[in-house]
Amino acid sequence: MKTIRRLYRYIVAFISLEVVLWGLIKLARATFAGEIIGGNVSQLAGSLSLILVGGPVFLLHWLPAQRSAQEDEEEYSSRIRAFFLYGALLATLIPIAQNALGLIDRAWLQLFQLSTQSAILVHSRNWIDNIIAIIMNGLIAGYIYYIKQKIWEEPPSGKAFAETRRLYRYLWVLYSLAMLVAGISQVLQYTITLAETIGSGPQAALANGLSLLIIGTPLWVFAWRQVQACLDHPGERKSLLRLIILYALSLIGVGGVLVPAGLVLDAVFLAMLGKSFSLIDFLTEISKPLSIGIPLGGVWFYYGRTLRDEIAILPKSPRRAGLRRIYFYIMAFFGLAAAFLGLHMLLSYLIDLAVGDTLPGNNMLRERLAAALATLLVGTPLWSFSWRPMLKQSAQDGESGDHARRSLVRKIYLYLVLFAGVIGVMASAGGLIFELLSALFGDHAPNLLRESLALTETLIMFALLLAYHWNAIRSDNRLAEHSLAARHAEFPVLILAPEIGTFTESIINALKKETESLPVVVHQIENGAPDKSLSDAKAVIIPSELSTSPPEAIRLWLQDFDGERVVIPTPVENWHWVFASGRELSACARQAAKMIRHLAEGEDISQSQGTSTWQIVLYILAGMIGLPLVFSLVGTLISFLLD
Repeated sequence: MKTIRRLYRYIVAFISLEVVLWGLIKLARATFAGEIIGGNVSQLAGSLSLILVGGPVFLLHWLPAQRSAQEDEEEYSSRIRAFFLYGALLATLIPIAQNALGLIDRAWLQLFQLSTQSAILVHSRNWIDNIIAIIMNGLIAGYIYYIKQKIWEEPPSGKAFAETRRLYRYLWVLYSLAMLVAGISQVLQYTITLAETIGSGPQAALANGLSLLIIGTPLWVFAWRQVQACLDHPGERKSLLRLIILYALSLIGVGGVLVPAGLVLDAVFLAMLGKSFSLIDFLTEISKPLSIGIPLGGVWFYYGRTLRDEIAILPKSPRRAGLRRIYFYIMAFFGLAAAFLGLHMLLSYLIDLAVGDTLPGNNMLRERLAAALATLLVGTPLWSFSWRPMLKQSAQDGESGDHARRSLVRKIYLYLVLFAGVIGVMASAGGLIFELLSALFGDHAPNLLRESLALTETLIMFALLLAYHWNAIRSDNRLAEHSLAARHAEFPVLILAPEIGTFTESIINALKKETESLPVVVHQIENGAPDKSLSDAKAVIIPSELSTSPPEAIRLWLQDFDGERVVIPTPVENWHWVFASGRELSACARQAAKMIRHLAEGEDISQSQGTSTWQIVLYILAGMIGLPLVFSLVGTLISFLLD
């Protein structure tokens, strides 16, 4: 009930605060424009109605929320309250940055004697409107900032405010980085085409780019320094959100370099294949991809290096190797896709050249060949650079090789490519059979030879892709079975039980299903403490009834036992287990068997820590709100290439 009431209060407070803010902005703009004096009644009525409706509603919800926060620690440190404060800061500070960008951009455009219609944002507003929006948003932001700072003078309990602040800071990093990259791109595009634009060219790109840099650069420096300065605080460096942001920026940087690199290579190959380019035409052709690739290359270099440094400082463990593998397998997947597409395009070109009626100098064929070579040249090195280290890791003996072969990201990669291979083989084989049967039954296609060769080429390529990765999976399985069987054989397990019966049979059956080579011995507690040979076991499995009231000999033996202890929750009178109470013995046995297998394979057994619903919501919002800022930037910049 408290949570729903709290959510209601803060949502209504946020909406009504925005209503009041925009009512004040509209009223001030109308006043300075002279519209009220001139008798624009609707403008005055609209502005005042927003203020008179929104103001009381805001106070009726915000003041009780403030009183509750002062009286109740749970309210004071709630995640909803944190979202409200940091969300209100974003909702006021970002418009300030946008309007400041509009002011500066308009000044540059006027300096270059260009129309304000070329402005990036708010070209329909004048400088007074921008200043009013900055002042009004600044007043609200100042009040929210004051409240936030007072809260941090007495830090709230729990992680809600710290996690929300972390999200808030990374959103500023993404927002300012998008402006910085876009600004560099605009300036580079103007610089590269300077020879064409002198005396007549569009200088709007230069004006817009300089405006973005003036606003984006200090914002990014400030936001990123704040993020880096907090890394010594508990939980900051190891936060999942930080890893998500670093991975996303690194991979966006990779894509932002490779796509423009392919377009530049395409232009180079076209020139090499005989297309007539003047120097100015060639620079114009490559200006947009270069202007995008260079700043995103900087993003890749900086954040990729930061990600590698973050992973390198972790203790040497399967987790560190797993984080590194995620990066390499994602790059390998995109590299493989590009290399496969490039090779397919090249072979299709050769087929058309061999059986078609067009000449090698045909413009369309020349463009296809250039695109194929560019795609192949970009994708192949990326796949090779990313795949070979992973292949080498998986072929190693010992624990590191075992972890590499069993890693989830490797399995996802291999089976995803395997799936694509199977679907590709089915589709191309079906198409080829259809064409041949149609010709056999008299429906002879005019280009049967070309279609048949094209489908055969596609079938062979998908078959080779399928065979290569299927062989990789089989090789992993062979090496894993051999290695794990040896490790399991060296991990004897002892089962302590009151009697030979349902409990022991369930455990033994579950263990045998997990691994056949695991040595298992059952010892009845009525026979006293296990002897020396049984004490050499690596793990002991006991029912919970034995842990609650063990015989003295068993208690002393368990006290001196050096191996792992696994307790199966079984019913005991007046004892209630927080987890697993009421579960069937077979389910508990299966879980225990999996735990034993992980122990035998040298893996850590993670303790169950329930992930809060709010934490899940936090990371979903981080993906839904933050990362689209970067993706929208990349989409906007790439769209310039398609103009």
